Amino acid sequence: MRVGFIMEEPDPALVTEPDTPVDVLAWMLRRDAGSFVAVVDSERQWLGAVRAKNWRPGQTLQDIMTPKERVPQLDPDDTLDAARRLAARFEDWPIIPVIRGTTLVGALRVADLPDEAPTPLPDWSVPVEVLQQQLVAAMFSGLLLLDPEGRVRLLNPRGGEILGADPAALLGRPYAEVAQYMFPHMSQYLSQSVVPRVLANKVERQTVTLPLVNGRDVLFHVSAVRDQRRLVAVLITFADVTQLHEAERRARHEAEEAEKAFGLTLPNSKVEAKLKSSPEFQDIFDAASGTATVTAVIPDGTYRHVINGLRIMAELNTLGLFQLVGLDKDTLVSAFIFHDLGKEQPRLALGQKFRPADTFEPSRRHAERSADWAVKYYHVPDDVAALIRHHHTPLADLPAEFPTALIPMLRIMQLVDGLSAGLTRRLSAVGPFQLEGTSLTVREYNRDARYHRSYRLAVLSGREQILHELNPDPPLLGDLERARPVMR
Repeated sequence: MRVGFIMEEPDPALVTEPDTPVDVLAWMLRRDAGSFVAVVDSERQWLGAVRAKNWRPGQTLQDIMTPKERVPQLDPDDTLDAARRLAARFEDWPIIPVIRGTTLVGALRVADLPDEAPTPLPDWSVPVEVLQQQLVAAMFSGLLLLDPEGRVRLLNPRGGEILGADPAALLGRPYAEVAQYMFPHMSQYLSQSVVPRVLANKVERQTVTLPLVNGRDVLFHVSAVRDQRRLVAVLITFADVTQLHEAERRARHEAEEAEKAFGLTLPNSKVEAKLKSSPEFQDIFDAASGTATVTAVIPDGTYRHVINGLRIMAELNTLGLFQLVGLDKDTLVSAFIFHDLGKEQPRLALGQKFRPADTFEPSRRHAERSADWAVKYYHVPDDVAALIRHHHTPLADLPAEFPTALIPMLRIMQLVDGLSAGLTRRLSAVGPFQLEGTSLTVREYNRDARYHRSYRLAVLSGREQILHELNPDPPLLGDLERARPVMR
C-alpha cells in the first residue's frame, strides 16, 4: 500500500504564506494541537511547517517555522513501511506532510497507519469441494470447461443464462452442441470458432466477441489448460457485453450527429476542407535529446481540435460563464472556428523523430495568417480578428493597441485552446468545471497522474490559485459526459 492511498487532503485552513502574523497562526492551530500549518510561497511551493509550541512574545513566523529541510516528509508513492520507519525517527510528529516534488499534496496521520503485521487468518471450515461448487454457481460471468476430446464437463448457471441453454442438458455433450447457441450455422462454427483450433493444439489462447443467435453480444476468453505440454482441458470464460456495445453505438451516433451539427456552423465547405486537411500528432518527447517521436497521426486533427474546443465552450455556456460581463459567446465561438484556419502542418509519419522547434511553424505566425484570412474572406468583426490574431500571444506581450476589454475573452480563448489541444493530442480529459462568481475551477487529467492539474482561475483578473487535490482521478459513471476525452 502507498502513502497516497491513505493520506488526507491538505486542509486549506492550515496552509499559509510567510507574512502571516503569529497570532493568526495560533488561531489556525487551535482545533488540532498535533497538526501543523504548512507555509508556502506565492507559487504554492512548500517552504516548511509551523506547529503549536511555546512561542515567545515578539516572534515572527520566520522565527518559529521549521524549514522544509528539517521537516519529516513523505512522497505519495512511498510505501507504508517507509512511512513507519520515518514516524519512528520523528516520534514528535503525529502528522507528517506529504510532498510531491516541491508541492504539498497531503498529510499522513501516523495513527492511521495500519498494523505492520497482518492478523492471523482463522481456520476456514468450508470444504474446498463445496466452496468450488458455490463459487462456480455464484460467478457473474459464464464458465465452460471442456475435456481434451471437446466434451462439456462444466457449464455454470450464469453461462447457461447467457447462452440461453440448459447446463444439465449439455453436460457430456460435444462442444458442437454448445456452438449452436453461438453460431447460426455449422459452417460458420467450423470456419470461425477458436475451440477446434485449441483442441488441435494450433492456438493456445484467444479472445473473441460474438453476436449470439439470441441477440446478445458476448466476449469469450478461450485458453488451453496444460499439464506440462499435455492438453488436459479447455477453459472458456465469457461475459455479456450487449449493454456496453449498445452504449458505444449510441455514443458513436451522438458524436456523428454532433459533428454534423458542427458542420452547419461553418461558413462554407472550404473552411471544413481546410480544417480537415490539417493533421495533428500525438508524440512522446525526450527531454535529453530534444526530440519527439510520433505515436499517432490524426489526419483531420485540426478539425477535431475545433470540435473539442466548441464542446468545452458548450460546457462553459451551460455553467453560465458567458453571462458574465465582458464575455460574449458568439464572439468566442466565431473566433475559435477560424483560429487555426491559417495553420500549416508538416507531414509526419508514425514513429518518425523530429525536433518540435525546427518542424512546426511558430504558432503566432499561423495565428496572424488565420486572422488575416478570416477578415479578408469571411469579414469577421474586429473583436473576432483580434482574438484570433493574439490567441498565441502571452498576455504580458500584447501590443498597446489590443483592446483591454477583450482580455477576459482572450484568457478564455487561450484556456479552451489549451484544454482542447490536450484532448486532441495528449489523450487527456477535462472537467467537471465549477463556476463561483467570476472564478472558474478547471481540472485537467492526464495519462500520467503526476501531471494532473487542478486550479481556480479568476476570469477577469487572470489570477490562478493551484488547488491541492488528493490524487484527482477523472469522474466516473454519471460524470463521464463531462469528464471523458471528446472525439479524438
